Amino acid sequence: MIIFLLILSMIFNIASFLSIYLLFMRQNRLISKEVQHEKALTEIEQTFTGYLLEMKDENEAFLKQFEKISRQTAANEIKPSESSEAAETVMTVKTTRNLAAAAYKKPQPKKPESMSDRARAMVDQGYSIEEVAKELKKGKTEIELMLKFGQS
Repeated sequence: MIIFLLILSMIFNIASFLSIYLLFMRQNRLISKEVQHEKALTEIEQTFTGYLLEMKDENEAFLKQFEKISRQTAANEIKPSESSEAAETVMTVKTTRNLAAAAYKKPQPKKPESMSDRARAMVDQGYSIEEVAKELKKGKTEIELMLKFGQS
């Protein structure tokens, strides 16, 4: 009986060592995968950074060229007696300049005109009714009714 228990104990010891070894190997694989993901992430970040710097350089070169063209057209104003082809060129440059300027302008949010619109906009932005009432210098119930019925 003692021999049987010793053999059983050895089998359990061997099984536990094998399971510990397997867990250790899985943990090492997980760590190596994490390292690979970090390397891939840094490569992606470097790629995007390079791309953004390249785009920035191209934009700066475009703006310099655009400024050069706009200075040339400003210096060489077209006279009415010149050909229509030259006038079309200047018109195209001016149109292009206006389009480029409009593309770089940031849109400004419109301010609501009526008191009701302002109150509704503030509530949509997350202000409480009390805060809206303080900001608009109105009563809390007046703001509640304004929002409920849409009156100003």
